Amino acid sequence: MDTVVPAACLALRFAGVGKHLCIPDDPELLGGIDQVIPSWQYTRQPGQQPCNLGDECVVRVRHNLQQAGTFDIESAYLDEPLRGLPMASAVCAVVADLLEAFSEQATTPIVFHAGAFAIDNRLIAITGPGRAGKSTLISRLCAEPKLQVFCDDVLPVGPQGEGIALGVSPRLRLPLPADSSEAFRQMVARHLGPHDSRYGYVCPATLAPHGTHLPLSALVVLDRQADTPARLHHIQQDDGLFYALQQNMGHFESPGEALAATQALLGGITCVRLVYSNLEEAVQLLQQAFSSPTGIAPDVQVHDAGHWNPLKAAAPKPVNSKQIFSRTAGATLRRVGETAFLWRNGEHCVWRLNAVAQAVWGILEIPGTAIEVTEVLAEIFVQVPRKKLEADVRSMMGMMREEGFLVESPQELFG
Repeated sequence: MDTVVPAACLALRFAGVGKHLCIPDDPELLGGIDQVIPSWQYTRQPGQQPCNLGDECVVRVRHNLQQAGTFDIESAYLDEPLRGLPMASAVCAVVADLLEAFSEQATTPIVFHAGAFAIDNRLIAITGPGRAGKSTLISRLCAEPKLQVFCDDVLPVGPQGEGIALGVSPRLRLPLPADSSEAFRQMVARHLGPHDSRYGYVCPATLAPHGTHLPLSALVVLDRQADTPARLHHIQQDDGLFYALQQNMGHFESPGEALAATQALLGGITCVRLVYSNLEEAVQLLQQAFSSPTGIAPDVQVHDAGHWNPLKAAAPKPVNSKQIFSRTAGATLRRVGETAFLWRNGEHCVWRLNAVAQAVWGILEIPGTAIEVTEVLAEIFVQVPRKKLEADVRSMMGMMREEGFLVESPQELFG
């Protein structure tokens, strides 16, 4: 791994996280971190020597000497350093590592990758398939003065079923959707913290302070569809359990323990599916539905579970076998325990990789074509027919391109 050698740094030690963050004493970067995490207490220890990455600290940051105002970052969770990040992107990377370190050391049995908000002391968790609009919905809820936003990404759940706020501001994908309301746009403009062209942190007064506890009252699974009015559906136990387990970042001794703990949690809360296309309708329905002290408000209809097939994107087009591809700048392999994900700065772990996908990614450290990748893999997977292997590689590289991890080079391989 290409190693970044940092100078002496500030050691930021956050409450509840054993390993520290090694950060340059840069007012803009530190101000961005304080703006995004306003209530999570930490100490600063200046003049610290470079730490042992992974043993003593989770991230090391230094100024990039070639591009003024940007940063290079080395992380215990990344295979390669990130270089030349502007301030907002550097804050994103640091916050991602902080949350990952917290999740690794959390004493809570369940840590959901989910958003959450509170209404009248009822805590509602929001999850669902990728690209279902979770972060946008949570950010929109920041505009409601009677609600308290707990998180858009990480929700620890204690042994008694209480959700715990970490005090991290929601991160919003930019630009806003074209049909966003004027009120939403104005709220984002007023409360926009560190941001770049792709993401921005919304830093509202309604953010729950770090350590706030509330019993988890409901789980809402998002089901965004085209041209359909917002409505609630009951959810089959297995569907709710699937998403709760899939989105859990906590640590259990066995799958059986994880299943039992998650079943026990879901058995005591309301679980529904929110079908929607219009963001404003979804916000209005959520507020109306959970205005009741328990369950769903009696004046809100909850439809039968029905047959639910979450919308899936069409399979990406396989790449041209002779087209040269290179890795996207800022895309790297992020490791969480024994699992590897392809990750872009500012995103949660986006795409889980199997062994073959990891091999393809490794080969593409040097830009190349599907033909060249296939030639390397053919020496390993000798039992797989060459045509099938090349077809699989083209499809996999097509998915990587679709997700933004690969970019085309201007030339093709001829001959």
